[in-house]
Amino acid sequence: MTSLFKINSKLLFLITITFLTSMTLAVLGKEEAVSWVNLNLESLINYSVINPLSMKIYFFIIYIFLTSLSLPVAFILGLLSGMLFDIYHAVLIVSFASSIGATLAFLLSRFLFKDYFQGIFSNQYEKINKGFMKNGVYYLYALRMIPIFPYFIINLTFGLTTMKANMFYIVTQIGMLPMTLLIILMGKEMFNVLTTDVAINSNMIILLLLLGLLPLVFKYFMRKYL
Repeated sequence: MTSLFKINSKLLFLITITFLTSMTLAVLGKEEAVSWVNLNLESLINYSVINPLSMKIYFFIIYIFLTSLSLPVAFILGLLSGMLFDIYHAVLIVSFASSIGATLAFLLSRFLFKDYFQGIFSNQYEKINKGFMKNGVYYLYALRMIPIFPYFIINLTFGLTTMKANMFYIVTQIGMLPMTLLIILMGKEMFNVLTTDVAINSNMIILLLLLGLLPLVFKYFMRKYL
């Protein structure tokens, strides 16, 4: 009987491809995402259909690992989750994995690389620390709802502040949930476009509009915390 956690050669290949692709995307940019999806999406979906639980577990672990290393791959992985899983499971996986990965990056910054990151992100740290000292956790919540700074920079620079890790995790998970849902829904619509002859539909247009408008709406309502 094959154990759920036994890594066969096919799964090992898929994990390796996912990791290497994420590393490549972090360096080369978004254009490679389209090529990679076209080449490997079918294999990942087939494995997900045959082994749904193990695929979810390994995707969850890979997501945490990559985001804890502060690689800028959260958007790509969010889209991919919408292609591989149903919406409810994708939201659960991405919401918890992104929050755990962000908190691990936060802790690594605080306890292992504090001086290094404080030097690299000195300008961002000065602004973020000033906002945190003025508005506390509400400032982090505002930044999660309004991507003024990249996801990974927020994780690293907040590790240099005095914010408690448990509060960082809670606010991060709540604050990122709306955008997480939007990105997953976009992934689902992208999958429909890639696997059918239908062009970009009205759902995709609406999601793209929301992705652009929501930060502006949040910024208006939370402007006093920024």
